[in-house]
Amino acid sequence: MTEGKNLIYPSASNPEKAVQEIKKHLKKSEIREIELDLSSMNILDAVKVLVLTSSYLYKKSPEEKLKFRFVSSDIENILSSFSLTNLEMV
Repeated sequence: MTEGKNLIYPSASNPEKAVQEIKKHLKKSEIREIELDLSSMNILDAVKVLVLTSSYLYKKSPEEKLKFRFVSSDIENILSSFSLTNLEMV
């Protein structure tokens, strides 16, 4: 996983492995806003990663926001069918 200041780029293309990488980072993180760059993933894998990561983060700390980057805004239409109040596309 590559990470910048608050930006995380999961190195795994497998969504389950990417979620595990992100969870490891979130466990040690005290940052209130995390940003994921999922632009290298296909839309279905990115949705899976976002749903699982958002749920994990909400359970850990409901006030934290998870911002994400993706190549297409179509992902917002898919995510709107879930109740994921801590997600924001940037």
